Amino acid sequence: MTKMNENTLIRLCLQGKREQNQDAFESLVKKYQSNVMALAMNILGNYDDALDMVQETFVQVYVNLDRFDLQRNFKTWLLSIAVKRCLDHLKKRKSILNYFLKQSKQLQPGGLWELPKNRDLEDSEIFYPLLKKIKDKERIALVLRMNEGYSAKEIAAVLNCSESTARVHLFNAKQRLKQLIQTAGEVLK
Repeated sequence: MTKMNENTLIRLCLQGKREQNQDAFESLVKKYQSNVMALAMNILGNYDDALDMVQETFVQVYVNLDRFDLQRNFKTWLLSIAVKRCLDHLKKRKSILNYFLKQSKQLQPGGLWELPKNRDLEDSEIFYPLLKKIKDKERIALVLRMNEGYSAKEIAAVLNCSESTARVHLFNAKQRLKQLIQTAGEVLK
């Protein structure tokens, strides 16, 4: 399919012709799947979970495409759906984890987030656990700023909050991450 703008692709998706519909939606998926995957990986920290959430996101987008307002930014709408899917998944995962922790009544020595010795902070095994210690909405705001270059206004649109609240989430995330990196650096000395 030739390169078309998003609104044209969306209109083609909504038309009844099956072949055009599939080709147009496939073009949207190809254009944005790496963005959604990066966001999901940064929120969830697990490739398999992220891949599942990418698939769920695009299914939900396809099913609800007729609700999309063509005056809005499609990428922002898409990423807000991805964020909601990932947050729902985290809630589900946390409730399952809490259940098993209560059943076993055992915690790992040093807690769930014990840092291995003699490792670089840039190592993903270290960095993802640090990101996971940041509140969900704050982590998402940080990921959107760092990976997507989103402004506070765009972050607010994805998180469905005010622009000032998005700034607070971003500020808190940066402060918490800085604190965690300093603490991890002291542990690794």
